[in-house]
Amino acid sequence: MAHISELEVAPRTVLGKANKRLRKAGIIPAHVFGRGEEPEAIQIDAKTFEQFLRSHAGTNLVTLKLPGHIQTALLRHIQHEPTTGKVLHVDFFRVTMEERVRVKLPLHFVGEAPAVKNEGGVLIHLLDTLEVECRASDLVEHVDVDISSLKEIDDALHARDIVLPEGYTMLTDPDEVVVKVVPSRAELAEEAATAAPAATTTAAPASTLSSTGSAAEA
Repeated sequence: MAHISELEVAPRTVLGKANKRLRKAGIIPAHVFGRGEEPEAIQIDAKTFEQFLRSHAGTNLVTLKLPGHIQTALLRHIQHEPTTGKVLHVDFFRVTMEERVRVKLPLHFVGEAPAVKNEGGVLIHLLDTLEVECRASDLVEHVDVDISSLKEIDDALHARDIVLPEGYTMLTDPDEVVVKVVPSRAELAEEAATAAPAATTTAAPASTLSSTGSAAEA
């Protein structure tokens, strides 16, 4: 069963450029849309939302608590200020618990890769989420990825290797590499040095004078 987080929000009457005043006052403008209903302008206290993100990092499903009613929604998009990373705007998408939704499911890496411990390799995370489809009621905060099968340098886990909960459909390309063990920089430098051909010098042949050359003529 999905874990549903709760978030206190309020209706918003300030729109457009006037939202700058809200942000300066520590309030984040947001919208709730979807399911054929009119988009609803709401606002969230910035400190409350930051705390929510810290304590619910993997949560996509949320109950929005408005005065007089609540809505179940997916946290669809967060717009950040490019320089400071400050949250500028948030979008939520209305859902029912029985409908199938598309989400990016966070990956939680567990275990230890023998190729890192014994072979000196470096673990590279190429994907931190998988795009999946599932019922909203079945949504989990993350899926565990066991990396203990990575025993040799260049061993990798692909999207197809990740075991999803029952009822989930994988939307990410199954051939996408999720995590891989690569050689360390020191190993690469050593291999390059070993593979480099030894420098060789070949003496130029001494020039000879033709019997018909200038010396003979002298």
